[in-house]
Amino acid sequence: MRKTLLAAAVLAAMAHAGASSPTSAQPLPPTTFNVVGSIGNLSMYTAREVPFWNETLPAASGGAIRAQVKPFTELGFRGPEIFRLVSNGTLQFATTVLNYNSGEVPMNEAADLVGLVGSVEELQRVVNVFRPQFSAFLEQRYGLKLLGFGSYQAQVIYCRDAFTQISDLRGRKVRASGASQQAFVQHIGGSPINMAFAEVQPALANGVVDCAITGALSGYRSRWHEAARFISPMPINFGLAAQLANLRWWNSLDPRVRALMEVELRKLEESIFDQAKTETQTGLNCNTGTGPCPEGAPASMRLVAVTPADEALRKDALQKAILPSFAQRCGAECVATWNQTIGQALSIRIQ
Repeated sequence: MRKTLLAAAVLAAMAHAGASSPTSAQPLPPTTFNVVGSIGNLSMYTAREVPFWNETLPAASGGAIRAQVKPFTELGFRGPEIFRLVSNGTLQFATTVLNYNSGEVPMNEAADLVGLVGSVEELQRVVNVFRPQFSAFLEQRYGLKLLGFGSYQAQVIYCRDAFTQISDLRGRKVRASGASQQAFVQHIGGSPINMAFAEVQPALANGVVDCAITGALSGYRSRWHEAARFISPMPINFGLAAQLANLRWWNSLDPRVRALMEVELRKLEESIFDQAKTETQTGLNCNTGTGPCPEGAPASMRLVAVTPADEALRKDALQKAILPSFAQRCGAECVATWNQTIGQALSIRIQ
């Protein structure tokens, strides 16, 4: 009898819930967690991540979801360790640039190889093609939940000393982030230097490196123009980032919390890509004073125009150095996945 009454009660509760309007739905359970954000003085963090975690997500959840967000640059991290720390559960959620540890996880750089795409729009198209396979890869191999992408503006070359074309960088020490940037620097005859972002400006000033690669606006905001006097606008790659959660922690959340966060984080992704589409030109303007600079006083770097020889060199590097190096690091299964997704979208095939 008790079982019958209990079943009737459950059915009545379900029927009541089904008849309820959306406005009378049960509130989400209180959910709090920590988020490690991206580079603290750059706009992906200041203009997109901070408002999202502090305002947008709490509002969308009726105040139920609240996160404490700090950029990795204020927490004593260098960058490459973030992926590992989310994977092993030390961190719950983080935004990280994927090429920071592409030497360890080559698949992380698959969509943002040097010379692969020439615009944020192209990168976004490639990312959407690659997303399902990359998401499954991260879950199965690293216990990570992929919840969104983002990107900085075009990564360009800053140099202390004069150059007129990219081939002039032969013999120079160039800070390069990620395996394919390093392969590119080697291909043009330079010496790639692996260095944390925060260390680059003083390294340029002290001559530890001759040149460095970063976003056009990122370098301006970090005052690289105080030591580097010459800049090329040729896009090397784009600094693709990912929003990653520890999978075990993610699965422990209420399903309704997960569903809301997935929707809102995809909106965050769109807003970050939209921002990146305009920031390359803003960064070049601000570094060189050749156009409007809403960021502050423009610097006086010399803009080194991209030559046909530069474009040819970038294409040559992709075919002869970047793709073969990526294939060797990534392995046959990874290459097959790349060919079926990104390669097919761009009509490029790794042999």
